[in-house]
Formats: sequence, C-alpha cells, structure tokens
Amino acid sequence: MSVVPTAVATPDEHVHGRPDKRRAILDAAAQMFGELGFERASVDAIALQAGVSKPTIYSHFGTKERLFRESLGESAARLNTDLMAAIDGLDVTTRTWRVALHALGESLVACHQSECSQSLQRQIVAEVKRDPELSTAIRERASGPLLDALATKLAHLTDAGHLRIKDPELAAKQLIALTNAEMVELTAMGTRRAAADDARRAARAGVDAFLAAYAR
Repeated sequence: MSVVPTAVATPDEHVHGRPDKRRAILDAAAQMFGELGFERASVDAIALQAGVSKPTIYSHFGTKERLFRESLGESAARLNTDLMAAIDGLDVTTRTWRVALHALGESLVACHQSECSQSLQRQIVAEVKRDPELSTAIRERASGPLLDALATKLAHLTDAGHLRIKDPELAAKQLIALTNAEMVELTAMGTRRAAADDARRAARAGVDAFLAAYAR
C-alpha cells in the first residue's frame, strides 16, 4: 500500500484566507519592536511570530520602516481607546463638571504610565530622529483624534459659560501637558510606575492649574 506524503504547510498557509493577516503582522511587530527595538527586531523574526512569510510582510507594508510606523500608530490608537471613552463620557451639562474633569485628568495620568504607553514613548524617543515620519503617524492615528475630541468637550464647557477659552485645541494640549507634567519625574522617565497617591495628586494639580487659567 502506498503512503501519501503529508504536505508541510508554509507559514502563509496557516493564515491563508484569514481576514486578520495584517492584524497578526502588526501584533507581532508591536511585540518584537517593543522588546528589541527597531534595529534588532528583524523582519524574519516578525514573520515567524506572525505566522506569515517575509514576502507577505513586504507586500503589506513595503519596508521595515513603514511597518514600524504603522505598528506604533496602531498601538497608540488602541491605547487611546479607554481615553476616548473617558473623554466621550465627560458630562459637560451637569453642575459636577469640575469633578468629571478631575476624573478625566486621572485617566490621562493612568494612560501615561501604562506599560504600553511607556513602551511607545521609549520607542518614539529612540527612533524619531532617524524617522521624523513617526510623529506624523502617531498624530494621524492617535493624538489627533484624541485632541479633537477633548477640544470639542472644552468648547462645550466654554459655550456653557464654565470656561473662557479662545482656542480649544491649544487648551486641550495644555490640559494633557499639565496633568502629565510631573509624570516624567514620578515614573523615572517611564522606567517605573508612580505610587497611586502621587499619580492622583499630580493629576489633580494639573487640572487645578488648567482651571486657574481658564475657569470663569
């Protein structure tokens, strides 16, 4: 009796027909770049982690540099999901809007010192000089939509007579900067988590400084 040889599946066959092949590549890239950095993380290793072939990665992203940009942009966008929910949930129609704004400040600080956020910050700082397009990728995928949403809420608070703001987008940037002003020191430049009480105090101080400048 003859034996039919068993075919050995190539990496792409494991994901053939799957709609999330690009997702698998981005997830693998985020892990490898986060652990090894841009230079040490090879496309071969990312392909192996994702279960695809090396040519498949190039067909989706073109270059390693573009894959890195897309990976950081996608990770930043996913990281901001909770923040977007917190901003969307900011009720500007109630008398407790100050309490809600302080709660949002704590959410901003919590996001800043999350492991994912700190990893992204380290990668951006390390590679932005080599690839200035990184800042554009992050702005388009994450920080831009976040600022737009926050600026809209601050504009509503201005319309309601609670704040006096002429440039909501600038005010949104300032609110984020003020709530995170102490976090570089408290987290030792992203190498450790700040104590919960210190993080809450920093968030409150940032929001209080914002209100001192803009509250009616």
